[in-house]
Amino acid sequence: MEKEEVSPVYVRKARKPYSGMVLDSIFGLLIKSIGVIVFVGLLLMFIPLLL
Repeated sequence: MEKEEVSPVYVRKARKPYSGMVLDSIFGLLIKSIGVIVFVGLLLMFIPLLL
């Protein structure tokens, strides 16, 4: 009996256009920077209450 050759199946995300990938990375950085700005703003607002 001969063994059947089974080719491996490769699963990966569909490729996006380069501009879409750049926009996604810029959007991610923007979201993180807004989070940091909000956190620092809240921290500065509540420091006088803690002293």
